[in-house]
Amino acid sequence: MPWIRVSVLYCYISLMTVCLLAQTVPDNITEAITLAAESDTSTITATTKSVVQSTCIEDECNPRLLSHLEVHNYELEYIYADINHTIVQGYVTINFTLKQPIKQLIYHAKFMVQLDAPALFEDGVNRLVAMRTYPTNDYISLRRMSDNSSFAPNRYILKQKFVVSLIYGNTGFYQSLYNDGNGTIRKLLASKFQPTDARKAFPCFDEPQLKATFKISIVHPLDTIAIANFPSIEETIENGLRRTKFAETFRMSTYLAAWAVLPDTYGQHVSEQEEPKITIWTRREPIENGHTALALEIAVHSVAFFTDYFNTSEPVTPKIDLLAVPDFASGAMENWGLVSFREDRLMFNGRIASVIQKQQLAETMAHEIAHFWFGNYVTCQWWDNLWLNEAMATWLSYKPFSVKYPDWNMELQALTEEVMPVMWDDAKPSSHPIIVANVTTAADITSLFDSITYSKGASILRMLERIVGSNTFRDGLRDYLKVNAFDIGDPSIFYNKLFTNVSGEKFMKNWLEEMNYPILNVHLKVNHNGTYVTFNQSRFIISNVLDSSNLTSDYRWMISIQCILGGNSSTVDITNLGDDTIDFILETEEETQYLPGKFYTWIKCNRNFQGFYVTKYTSDLSTASMWQHFSSILEAQPTLFSDEDKVNLLQDAFLLAYKGLIDYIEPLRILTTLVNINSNQFVIWRTFQWHWDLLTDLIEHLPNTWTKFKDFAIQQILSSGITIDNILQINSTDDHNSKLLRGLQFSFLCRMDHKEAIEKASALFRSIPVEYFNDSNVDINIGADFLSAVYISHLKHDDNETDWKMMYNYYKTAVSPQEQTRALVAISSTNNTDRLNQLLYEGLNTGPNTIKRQDFFAMIAYMSRTLVGRETAWTFYKNNFQKLVSIYTLESRRLGIAIHSIARSFENESYLEEMNQLFELYPNAGAGVSTRKQAINQVNMNIEWIKTREQNLLNALETISS
Repeated sequence: MPWIRVSVLYCYISLMTVCLLAQTVPDNITEAITLAAESDTSTITATTKSVVQSTCIEDECNPRLLSHLEVHNYELEYIYADINHTIVQGYVTINFTLKQPIKQLIYHAKFMVQLDAPALFEDGVNRLVAMRTYPTNDYISLRRMSDNSSFAPNRYILKQKFVVSLIYGNTGFYQSLYNDGNGTIRKLLASKFQPTDARKAFPCFDEPQLKATFKISIVHPLDTIAIANFPSIEETIENGLRRTKFAETFRMSTYLAAWAVLPDTYGQHVSEQEEPKITIWTRREPIENGHTALALEIAVHSVAFFTDYFNTSEPVTPKIDLLAVPDFASGAMENWGLVSFREDRLMFNGRIASVIQKQQLAETMAHEIAHFWFGNYVTCQWWDNLWLNEAMATWLSYKPFSVKYPDWNMELQALTEEVMPVMWDDAKPSSHPIIVANVTTAADITSLFDSITYSKGASILRMLERIVGSNTFRDGLRDYLKVNAFDIGDPSIFYNKLFTNVSGEKFMKNWLEEMNYPILNVHLKVNHNGTYVTFNQSRFIISNVLDSSNLTSDYRWMISIQCILGGNSSTVDITNLGDDTIDFILETEEETQYLPGKFYTWIKCNRNFQGFYVTKYTSDLSTASMWQHFSSILEAQPTLFSDEDKVNLLQDAFLLAYKGLIDYIEPLRILTTLVNINSNQFVIWRTFQWHWDLLTDLIEHLPNTWTKFKDFAIQQILSSGITIDNILQINSTDDHNSKLLRGLQFSFLCRMDHKEAIEKASALFRSIPVEYFNDSNVDINIGADFLSAVYISHLKHDDNETDWKMMYNYYKTAVSPQEQTRALVAISSTNNTDRLNQLLYEGLNTGPNTIKRQDFFAMIAYMSRTLVGRETAWTFYKNNFQKLVSIYTLESRRLGIAIHSIARSFENESYLEEMNQLFELYPNAGAGVSTRKQAINQVNMNIEWIKTREQNLLNALETISS
């Protein structure tokens, strides 16, 4: 294998590569400018000063770095001499200690335009080393040249110069282009490293447990501003450039490092408080119009809330910058002291943004601030425990608003936004445990950022808190943070604090290390001695067509069971609540509880939807099902069951009916009863809408069922004399729940092709002055909670080219990011194939005047919700898969998810054949391995549902409507 002697100038030239000697960071800015200018060319290709190796040697074959390493500090400097440059030169100095002898010193670097051979110092002595690369693991490998001996345990300093491209996607260190509102295209530089993209920006030991401090400096043009994790401490100017140096950071993982270079026209909105000073950075116009006030208010509140909740302010950085990036791969990223966001998660125009969008902004802000404690202050040892960072931040993000906005009922909404959707995702053999063993590659790691990690993890934490109590839960978190401060977390410290009767670690691992969840079969039996309740658990898989042979059939969860009972088998009345409750942990397959001298007729378990399981009820008491009893109880005593219990009844009934364990008449009966008792709680309607929408994508293509299906939903919405005009009426006195509900109802009506709603939507669209689409300050007579449905319905049902082009232009120019999102969904909803293809191919080529990179796969998902759109998107995806991979890489989780978005309503064997052909042609799925399986599963489920369940639903619709 060729090794490179550092002491000799060695140039490995590929196309046009400039080779420079490895050296320390230049003290003289003039020298830095010269070097940067010499190396700047847009034609440079990704090369290094070593020959790329396709085979590994010894430790290079291990996708994990060796553990005999402690990293102390990174010193980084970037030279960005000209705003027109598309590459940037950098210098890194890494201070670290080896704890044991090693033959190879291995670290990470990826996609470098240029990577000079490093200088390695041991106790101040420059050691001659040879360097080689192994791109499969993104490795740079060093070996001693003198005698091929081991690197001894000692303190080392590694110095290396490198050049990175700013135009390779929107991860790593990259440029983001945006329209400043005056028609001028401007540029800023931003960074996004989680999980494994710090190595794209600088050579580093890119694993989360290898924490270090960072000293960062950036040389940049005078008309720009540089920001980083910690405050700037020094600025110097030489030869028309500014060098900004930043204070040394806390010890943190490489994925949390962050910096940005902004045009000096970028706006700042600074908090009144000084400790910490919080600054929002975004385009100036939104700040001038007051559209960042909500985000700043939520940020200040969240910092104060979590400081009190965790009883420590140590994780709070000296300053907090909140940066709006016009094209950002994630919704937000919790970089310590410099949090990055998509624009719609920092800007809020109360005139035209809905309450849903307001909630999303608030949740995102709270989630990222919560990460200062969970993820930043205490970090997971490895990505297999990512869930504790992300699930904790997800669950905690609902908490700050119980005091500030109590009418939002955020923890109640966690049921419909986290628990309910992920129970659908997790009920398939293609799911995965929350803690996944043997996660090693970047694609494996990226694939973990999914609903199982975030939402199921949050659901398990919610269950845990409900079991042990909120104070015990909080105290356990405080102890965990205190013991692991600024270090790597040991979750068992948290688990074992919580339980007294069972091992906390045993209980949690029982839920974390196994995929899926249980179905709890509850059987009620009464004889002359009393009531017997038998509990039996087994694995719940949503469809019988799915192959679950690889799953453990006898796995047993530790289920915390809480039940209430009522009725009396000796009387006609079944609606009273009994005195008894059942509360225990089921650890075996089956257990029977005996209540002597009591003769109950019904039982409701999973009290307040506390547990993560589905419940099926049976009884040998009467011909009436337990579900009929529930309907009778709801009608007679509407408040006996909590809102959580009502959501739970609907959720369980729809899941069981989908699988075929009960008839569809049962969830429909529960729903109509709730409608009849005027249940106006948003979460109940959201549960109905979610399950109905799940079936809509499929049933919309089944004419025999579609008419009755949509008519039933319309009948429920427009019950009790409610009209579309009632729904659309703008009332300033409406509370938060009412606004959520009415926005849902109008959108639901349009989705169900209600003729009057569609006509109303188009009439409202035409009432909008054309000037509004150039200036959103123009008044319109449409409530913000209805705007999205108006845009979507009109462009879906009215093939007006002028309106579509106007909306496409609005997407590109709108100041409000919420309006940009609405416009994107609307233009993606057209049934015009030519326009859909225009979006797809213009988006594929990217650019400031087309579809943003961050929006591209969301657009495909929106498009796939219609018959015309899904065919267009599928054809595009098949024909352009290789190009998509070349742009986004196989490590992109959004590319991985795209196939599931497109195929979710495929309903025949020909689609399956096409999908399998595509997967055979391109077998390497990268981060999309699991979503390919999920997509295949979903199509099989659709085909099976039509065969076995469509008629049952149709019968139920006819029965319930008669």
